[in-house]
Amino acid sequence: MSEKRSRSTAGRFIMVTGASSGIGRATAARLADAGHTVFAAARRAAALNALAEEHPGIHPLVLDVTDEASIDAALQRVEAATDGHGLDALVNAAGSMVLGPVEAVPDDLTRAQFEVNLFGLLAVTRAFLPAMRERGSGRIVNVSSVLGRFALPGTGLYSASKFGIEAVSDALRIELAPFRVRVVLVEPGVAATSLYDSAASEQTRFEGALESYRSTWTAGFGFPRRLLKDAVSPDAVGAAIANAALAANPRDRYRLGLRNRLNIRLLTTLPTRMADAIKARIAGVSKTPGPVKPAAHHLAGIPDGGVSGGPRSTDSDNLTATEAR
Repeated sequence: MSEKRSRSTAGRFIMVTGASSGIGRATAARLADAGHTVFAAARRAAALNALAEEHPGIHPLVLDVTDEASIDAALQRVEAATDGHGLDALVNAAGSMVLGPVEAVPDDLTRAQFEVNLFGLLAVTRAFLPAMRERGSGRIVNVSSVLGRFALPGTGLYSASKFGIEAVSDALRIELAPFRVRVVLVEPGVAATSLYDSAASEQTRFEGALESYRSTWTAGFGFPRRLLKDAVSPDAVGAAIANAALAANPRDRYRLGLRNRLNIRLLTTLPTRMADAIKARIAGVSKTPGPVKPAAHHLAGIPDGGVSGGPRSTDSDNLTATEAR
C-alpha cells in the first residue's frame, strides 16, 4: 500500500504513539476505521504490522520516543508520506508505569518512566509541532490520567510524570493558541490492559527495598484491587481520544466517566488530611504496622491472572475514590 494518498480521500494525517497495544492500539484502529491516515508508532514492528493487516488505514511506524534518531527518522517518513504537509493531529499515548513507595523505587526505573511518559512526549511534540505552527492548524492530544490530578500511595512517581504532562499541556495550550494549534488533555482512569501487571512484575527488582513498608502496606504494593475490578475497555478510552483528536471544537480536557470526574473534584478540593485518609484507605495503607503476609501476588497487589494477560501495554489508567467514602 502506497504511503502517499490524496487528502481528499485520506481524511486527516494522524500519528498515535504507543500504538502496539492497549489504549494506543485501540485509538489508532478507531481513527483508521474512520477513514484517516494513521501513522501507528511504537517499538514493536510485528505488533504494528499485525494492526495494519486488520485496518487498511494504518501505516506502521517503528518509533522509540526516547531515541532522538528514531524520532527524526519517523519525522522524515511522515513528511515524505504527506508530501510535506505533516501531521494534522498528534496523539501522545506512549507510556509506562512504575508502582511502589517513593523511597523504594530505584532511580533507573524512575528515570526510565519519565523518559517515556514526559521527555519522550516532549521530544515527539517538538519534532512534529513546527509544521502545524507554520501551517496555522493542528492538534496535539496528550494522554494523561486521573493520576495526573492526584496521587495515591504507591503511584507517587507515576503521578509525578503525569503531573508533568498536565503542566506542559496547560502551558502549550496557551502558547500555541495564536497559531491555531489546539492542545487537548485526555485523563482516563483504569483501563483493562497489561500495564498494571507489568508494573507489578517490575517490583521483583526492588523487593528488598519494600521490606520496611510491608507491615503498614498490608494490601500489597500494586495497584488497588478494588479499582482494577472497575477497569474499562481500551476501546472505550480510544473512542474518547479519537473524539478529542477529531472534534471541530474539542474540550480542553476529557475526563472519562462521572465517577472519575467526582474523584478528581473530591480529592483535589477536600482538606488535605481528609483526602489523605481516603487515599490511604483506597491503597490499603494502615495507620499502624500490622502483620506481614509474604506472597507472590500480595507483593504485586494483582489478582491471579492479572488484568489482561497481554503484552506490555503503553497506556494510562481509571479510579474510584468514591468507593472509599
